Amino acid sequence: MVLSGIFASLGAIYIFVVSWPLSVIDIREHRLPNKFVLPAFPIIILGFLVASALQNSWQQTLHALTASSLAFAIGLLINRYGSLGMGDVKLLAATTLSLAWFNLFAPMLALAMGLVAAATVILILLAAGRTTLSQSIALGPYLLLGFVVTQILTWSWYFGGFDPYFFR
Repeated sequence: MVLSGIFASLGAIYIFVVSWPLSVIDIREHRLPNKFVLPAFPIIILGFLVASALQNSWQQTLHALTASSLAFAIGLLINRYGSLGMGDVKLLAATTLSLAWFNLFAPMLALAMGLVAAATVILILLAAGRTTLSQSIALGPYLLLGFVVTQILTWSWYFGGFDPYFFR
């Protein structure tokens, strides 16, 4: 189980590594370059294939692919009719894919954390008069923050540390 979890974590480790450059670029240029986001997909899928072969359990990979496809489809709709950038859509699909192998609830938690963090910063900036509602924000750093925190909690639970039922 631990060895398969390590292989399943390869994509998450890649996303951790590129989180800083992605955040800096998104803050400066309001874009998430494909050269950083797109390699996450084959890395994640390759890790999942090895992990599933080691465990002889392909269901987690299928669930993760389904969740990521759903996140991508919803992101496309928001991109088309809202104001979510395609870089954010691809990043959301990649982080969903990475997290969903471990726990199907984890991508929703990561998204919620990222959106709450973004809303908090926006409200503070609005109150300080440093932004207006008509300005766009770089959402990538907040999505990555939610992903990193959730992935760490997920790993801790999966590898036997954090117990989500601790507060019962």
